Amino acid sequence: MGNLHHITLRAIAQATESEDRVKSALSLFLFDSEIATIKIEGHYGNPITILQAQMKGKNCARFIELLKSKLGEHDLKRLKNESCERVDEDCVLHIRFDKQAAYKGIVQLAKTADTISAEIKIKAYPARREKAIAVVGEFF
Repeated sequence: MGNLHHITLRAIAQATESEDRVKSALSLFLFDSEIATIKIEGHYGNPITILQAQMKGKNCARFIELLKSKLGEHDLKRLKNESCERVDEDCVLHIRFDKQAAYKGIVQLAKTADTISAEIKIKAYPARREKAIAVVGEFF
């Protein structure tokens, strides 16, 4: 799938959560990408860990295939219908997945704020939002 630059996945492990559990949830979407760990301090001094991974090349195509095979029909339709709202001016498609469902091996769009976010950089020539939205329509 040559129409993707890269995909960045990100999840937050709050101080009350197991970092390994969040890594496990994030791993559902990864193939051989390494997960980077970024430690920050929250607004009230609480420790927060950001887990992030990036994939390129054939793994981008594998990610889209994973979505098409694992997302429910309703979520796939939602992605297609909301592509205009989900693609920004930088030709990035934004999707948030349910982190707790991912921990159980289920791929579904988020209904709460506890998410794994995906930023999918679309290749569009010329690099315009309308072109990127058309490419997203072809995915789903």
